[in-house]
Amino acid sequence: MTNHAFQKLNRRKHPAAKRICIGAAAATAFIASLTLTFSSLAATVYSVKVAGDPAVQVEVHTFRKDPVHVVRHAGISLAEDDLIGVASVNGGDNSALTVYKSGQTSIEVDGREHIVETNGSVANTLASGGITLDHGDTISVDLGSIAYDGLEINIDRAFDVFVEDGDNTYTYRTTGCKAGEAVYAMGLVLEDGDELSVAPETFLSEGDTVEVLRCTYQERIAEEDIDFGTTVIRDNSLFEGQSKIISKGVPGTQQVTYRDKYLGTSCVASEPIVSTILTEPVNEVKAVGTRVFSVSGKVPISNLSLPDGFALDENGVPANYSSYFDGIATAYYGGGITASGRPAAVGYVAVDPKVIPYGTELWVASLDGEYVYGYAIAADTGGFVKGGWADMDLYMNTESECWQFGIRGVRIYIL
Repeated sequence: MTNHAFQKLNRRKHPAAKRICIGAAAATAFIASLTLTFSSLAATVYSVKVAGDPAVQVEVHTFRKDPVHVVRHAGISLAEDDLIGVASVNGGDNSALTVYKSGQTSIEVDGREHIVETNGSVANTLASGGITLDHGDTISVDLGSIAYDGLEINIDRAFDVFVEDGDNTYTYRTTGCKAGEAVYAMGLVLEDGDELSVAPETFLSEGDTVEVLRCTYQERIAEEDIDFGTTVIRDNSLFEGQSKIISKGVPGTQQVTYRDKYLGTSCVASEPIVSTILTEPVNEVKAVGTRVFSVSGKVPISNLSLPDGFALDENGVPANYSSYFDGIATAYYGGGITASGRPAAVGYVAVDPKVIPYGTELWVASLDGEYVYGYAIAADTGGFVKGGWADMDLYMNTESECWQFGIRGVRIYIL
């Protein structure tokens, strides 16, 4: 009705208007009718924006329906290859127009940036730039969307990873995934106890293989030794700290049934289920010494000056020392200069310097209690070192003293 009234007014505004005299009342009625007609015509509200430029978004009020007119009314210039998206135009308020400015897009693929002129859709733009998508590749925008100036497109190339499950190998094409995701994508289900060859959260690279390790159990029977124990007896013929084996132990035997857990082909755990003793073990018998080593009252052979703070306990042995061991000693004489450069003298003893370094302070007594060599210093190298049959050579004043000492067990204290 409004359009009809507007069109009628247009038809009457030329020659007929000169011939018809309109009275004041008629004129007033006409003006009122005209005002009512225009007030019933509501302008459409358009939201016009430029893709990729959030700063350009204009609201336009217009009676025109032509998208090009609306865009230009918004003050946005259009080039020949620009496109206008009208998918959201509904003919009423809140209609939306999007301007896609032609120009260049940036396409990141295979580690390189390609600058390509826009050509309508993203698919066409890729084709124009000679860029193809292979199976499994992913793209950051929809192929059917419009390419516009400044659009950034990222393409991730797909690659193959492999999933092995027993004798079967599956190929999964991906642009990047975790091991667990690849297994799930192949439709493989992990049963109770199954595991993967890598942690499920491990990110896979091209060519990586994930193995599904199926959990299985097997039983096996093994014959094993049973360790023997030790029976200890106290022996006063041995010094404290000394021991000897009276009789050797004999291991027993048993038959054990195991339940072995396998992941794939690897046994990862074994659990004994049943064991049967075939022969009982026989304990070894070990004698340990209880005799206190004492040389109290014996006069030392060595006359070297004792170090400050040195003292003997009630058994005639050093009250303080770092360690001791029992070994074999011989005796020698003859004077001369020792290997360490000291003149040979009673108190300077020959040792293996790899075991007892030169200059080490010692205290020596025979295990039979007959000799107390006393305070000594490692100063020479004995001929016994190469043979390794003795631990120390004690310097004596005379040959007869050496023969009398002979070869004896000694206790050597390291001070």
